[in-house]
Amino acid sequence: MADGPSSMVDRVVLILGVFERSGGRLTLGQISSRSGLPRTSVHRILQQLVTARWLQRCDNEYTLGLRMFEIGSMVVRRTRISDVARPFMQELCATTGQVVHLALLDERDVVYLEKIGGAFASTLPSRVGGRLPAHCTGVGKVLLAYSPRAVVDRYLEDGLCPRTRASIGTTDALEAAMVRIRNCGYSTESGEASPGVACVAAPILEFDSAVAAISVCGPQERIRVDELKYRVMWTAAEISRRLTATAHPLPA
Repeated sequence: MADGPSSMVDRVVLILGVFERSGGRLTLGQISSRSGLPRTSVHRILQQLVTARWLQRCDNEYTLGLRMFEIGSMVVRRTRISDVARPFMQELCATTGQVVHLALLDERDVVYLEKIGGAFASTLPSRVGGRLPAHCTGVGKVLLAYSPRAVVDRYLEDGLCPRTRASIGTTDALEAAMVRIRNCGYSTESGEASPGVACVAAPILEFDSAVAAISVCGPQERIRVDELKYRVMWTAAEISRRLTATAHPLPA
């Protein structure tokens, strides 16, 4: 197969495409025939995909595995959160004149799903799809504060690496910050991710579980926490209400 896919990634994509088109169980021979790949190569790749739970083997047949469903569900969930949150974010941006973020927690980072704002937005280190250390951001701290203890313990295992001189650098300081956040319902950040930038953030809850967070960010001299905290918390609460109203709780 001189013109066939040369990389492992290309071959995996080709094999998964066979399952996408079939929608059912397939044998090794069927997968090899429909993908145009040699049986030996297909067999080796199928074994690795089964081990990774991307595929499931039942006797001599293969089908899509649970991991594919889990990842697909995550994509759908993230899209739904963005769709529900976007109109509220636009309103919050319009009323405050500042940059509005939507983010979720992924292991040690926050991942930004949405970023809405004016000229100041280009000066921020955040970007849609980008990552920042959770303990250095308002959205990250509020998500950690509302996460299960096991998630926080895993986060603290590798220590805290500061981004700026203002970043939280010790476990005790982060623990104290999380207590304050849970007590007041919002978090703040001042120069911890980027010098001269401040923000106010609040958690978005779905069935009492923090699934994302929203924040208002701007120049430190223009962020008035006492004025913004109620707007941010109200917006987060409205997004939470809409999410919960249109979803079903996941089975335990």
